[in-house]
Amino acid sequence: MNSPNNKVPVADAYFCQQSVWSGIDAQTTHHQVLTIDRIKPYDRNPRRTINPLYNEIKASIRAKCGLNSLLTVTQRPEDTDYMVAAGGNTRLLILKELWAELTLDCFYHIHCLVVPWLSDSQALSAHLIENELRGEMTLIDKALALRDLKIQLEHERGQSLSGREFSRRLKQLGYPISPRQLTRFNYAAERLEPLIPIALAAGLGSFSIEKLRKIEAAYSKCLENFDSTQSFEPLFAQTLLKYDSECLDFEALECTLNNHIAVNTGQPFSNVRLRVEALMLDVSESEPCEFSALGDLAIEPAISAKLVQPVQTVTTPALPTNPGHENPQKEPTGNFDRLSNQSPEKSAEGSDNGLDQPLPFITAPTINTPLHLTDLMSLRNRCYDLAQQISSNLPLPLAVKPWQQGYGFYLDLPEQPIQDEMLYFVFWLLIGLSEQHFSMERVKLAQDMKFAQLILTDQERNAYAVVGSPAPLANLGHSVFLTTKFPENALVTLFQLIQLSRQIRFSFRESDIFECITLEQIRLRDQIAKVADYQITEGDNDE
Repeated sequence: MNSPNNKVPVADAYFCQQSVWSGIDAQTTHHQVLTIDRIKPYDRNPRRTINPLYNEIKASIRAKCGLNSLLTVTQRPEDTDYMVAAGGNTRLLILKELWAELTLDCFYHIHCLVVPWLSDSQALSAHLIENELRGEMTLIDKALALRDLKIQLEHERGQSLSGREFSRRLKQLGYPISPRQLTRFNYAAERLEPLIPIALAAGLGSFSIEKLRKIEAAYSKCLENFDSTQSFEPLFAQTLLKYDSECLDFEALECTLNNHIAVNTGQPFSNVRLRVEALMLDVSESEPCEFSALGDLAIEPAISAKLVQPVQTVTTPALPTNPGHENPQKEPTGNFDRLSNQSPEKSAEGSDNGLDQPLPFITAPTINTPLHLTDLMSLRNRCYDLAQQISSNLPLPLAVKPWQQGYGFYLDLPEQPIQDEMLYFVFWLLIGLSEQHFSMERVKLAQDMKFAQLILTDQERNAYAVVGSPAPLANLGHSVFLTTKFPENALVTLFQLIQLSRQIRFSFRESDIFECITLEQIRLRDQIAKVADYQITEGDNDE
């Protein structure tokens, strides 16, 4: 291999010499030609995995014999070498590989933009911003980098930072993250990273992190309610370790936790599952909504949990105790309400089928639907959240969109055609609950949706090619309610959605729910039009 010192082009040598002679120092931004052995990668690079486009980038640099843009570098005061300042670690690694492979000068001497050194926190935040712009980081990479940045800021400041103070400092650095998001990142870095490193490295996202946090909170509270002497933390850690994989199986995870709590507390499995579902709902409702990049703006929930009044329920006769089973009347009440298969009138007069008592499986405890919500906007927001929860539990999430009309949600066309039978029926079931296509006037209220656009332009056939024609009602039970492919938690959520939709339907006028003419007005208009046509036809016949 030839000595690199003999390969400096004349123009570059002159530029380097002029830079030194002109008295440029590390406190001035300037251009400079450096050899790659004087540049090292950023030692706190937030990206811990190889860039997935590494080979493509390498091929491009090799074909062009160098970089398209200057490599930005900086220099710590105590260092003699330079390091990458904001992005470019991948390009530097590629240049060193190409120099080792080809020994071409274009890969050894590179033009750089030298920027002044400010601080370790500034350097780390610059790399975070650069990676964020390129979308190259997994959530856990970002979480660990933020933890490192917080430690560095506290070291530079000489005192600890609260979550809100850290969020404010990030905003000043040009990297705004809300305190709520920071809580999620901290949970991923501190709690989950030691337990599920494989799943996190595979790209476990924000929704899954939040779901795990709610699972831990709900199951921990559930075990405490049933048996306060047992510790949940070791169980949760062992279960996560067991299911750590590139595709984390949430259903198996929750089933294992349900079984453990049921066995160790003597509670029926169904009681554990339903109690956990209720507790997870409480966690969701007690937390503020989140919007990214809002800095210090705190978005409060529409209805404070402290203002929730208990729902009045109808008292039903006590069930007879079945041998080998606990009396349902002695189960912990918690946040559950009992549903009866009898109306108040029939409770007094006796049921139609001659049974004196409601069936046990109908009166099992279920999740307490938040009937305390009274204003239309809050009810719509809750319906949209429930529809989203149903979609997120399906093998292929549906395109559930928020809608400031109707029941708060709209089903749009998915990216790929629906080929699964269960998904097909669930899609049309939610279409029916949203009442979005009951009239052309309602369709016009959603003109920004792809589905509505096709209907309004008489292209229903193109839409049906993606989602199929409307599903027949007769197959709904077999294809959705009675299939194991439809998760039980999604089924419970679906019943909640139906209950809230009924509350909207019964509490508000149709003209308030949909800001267009009502179905009754449409029928009257059609009748008038038919009468007018008949009179015109009769008049023509008379002539």
